[in-house]
Amino acid sequence: MAGRPNNAAAIAGHVQGLRELKAAFQKLPEIVREHLNDATETSVREGARLAQANLSRSPSIDTRALYDHVGWAMNRKAGRGSFGIKRATTVFTVGGKKVRVKGLIRAGAGGSASTGAGATKDQPSRRAHFVEFGPSTMPAEPFVIPAAEAIRADYLDRCVRAGKGIERDMATVGAGRL
Repeated sequence: MAGRPNNAAAIAGHVQGLRELKAAFQKLPEIVREHLNDATETSVREGARLAQANLSRSPSIDTRALYDHVGWAMNRKAGRGSFGIKRATTVFTVGGKKVRVKGLIRAGAGGSASTGAGATKDQPSRRAHFVEFGPSTMPAEPFVIPAAEAIRADYLDRCVRAGKGIERDMATVGAGRL
């Protein structure tokens, strides 16, 4: 079946020019990459903060699990940042060995992890889209998309300021050696 791939890693690789953009970014001088990475990281952090602020105003914030799992990531090598819902994991110690389980496990009666004893499992990353876009029976309560739109102009301004910082730093390179 030809066409668009079905998983996130394949979709990221499918975007035309992404590999070339990463290669071009890595060819930039170190000082340029640092300034642009700082601008990107600041914007991504701000986006995560705005998404949390949007969630805190939402009536869908029952357990704070979704709010607590808004996070950001920055790949300084590729110059790419993102924010959204992080994956949640729970770590158990069973027989002296640590076991990592996907999702948030809330213990049931007597501390049991069995659902028969009342334990529950929550995966915020699997239900965030219901809040963002709304299921068929409820209205949407977007929190990530408005945050991304709000930081777009600020990110461009930060990149312009980074360019001025790059010019300033490049002007001092070699100064005093003539």
